[in-house]
Amino acid sequence: MSVSIKLQLNQEIINIDLERPELIFGITAVLYNGDTNGIQSIYVPILEERVPIIKSNETRFFIPAHIQEDFIYAKKNNLLIKQVIAPYFKGIGNENVREDVKTQERHSVIVVIKNDKSDEYLCLDCKNRDCKSFVLGGVEEGETVEEAAIREVYEETGYNDIEITYKSPFKLINHFYAEYKEVNRYAKMEIIIGRLKSESNINISEEENKKHIIKWVHKEELLNFLTVNNNIYAVDLLFNGEKAITNEGIMINSSFLDRLDSYEAREKVEKLLKS
Repeated sequence: MSVSIKLQLNQEIINIDLERPELIFGITAVLYNGDTNGIQSIYVPILEERVPIIKSNETRFFIPAHIQEDFIYAKKNNLLIKQVIAPYFKGIGNENVREDVKTQERHSVIVVIKNDKSDEYLCLDCKNRDCKSFVLGGVEEGETVEEAAIREVYEETGYNDIEITYKSPFKLINHFYAEYKEVNRYAKMEIIIGRLKSESNINISEEENKKHIIKWVHKEELLNFLTVNNNIYAVDLLFNGEKAITNEGIMINSSFLDRLDSYEAREKVEKLLKS
């Protein structure tokens, strides 16, 4: 169901229908088919801010993180891309979120490292639980995500000569019970891609060695090997390229909508705009 939002440009009232009102905080411009008399931005009341006007053959909101054609245009023209819905992965089985334990906020990375010579990817096979994944880890205070990725690869695998080549513009949410820590984890995760510059390796600690087996997995076998859903999401990015997030998920960067699922957020914004 679309919701109409009224904007005023010069003396003209513009009605713009928003097909997915939960995306309101992801609006970064207005596509406008008309004369702006030199005005370059327009006030959006619900956002309480002005956004740029992009001359177009249509009139609608410009939402590049969640509309593929807008995403392509924004990337090409270095325009703001603001993510407000994150893919949401919830633990199942032994990792199902528990109500009787505390929840720990976390900023984490999924680190995808390639060996160009063998066309293989660095993975971990956990010894004490069913978890086959890329290198995963938390971002420490003061670290960039790239620095965290390099550190985690070094600590968990011993490889100490890697190059980061890509950082995804989008975050995803991983919400699960970490049995090995006895807490729920609510992690905002970022996908970092890199490569081995050389095969230089320092032996990992005995503690890390007890946790997992280091495996190099050929790209054709990754989907058969990985057991973590958010890692499979990373594989899609790796092989099919980045694209707008058009599915449902959990709200982020959205003020009073944060942590709602996108269905709930849609209903809340619809009521707000109609009141």
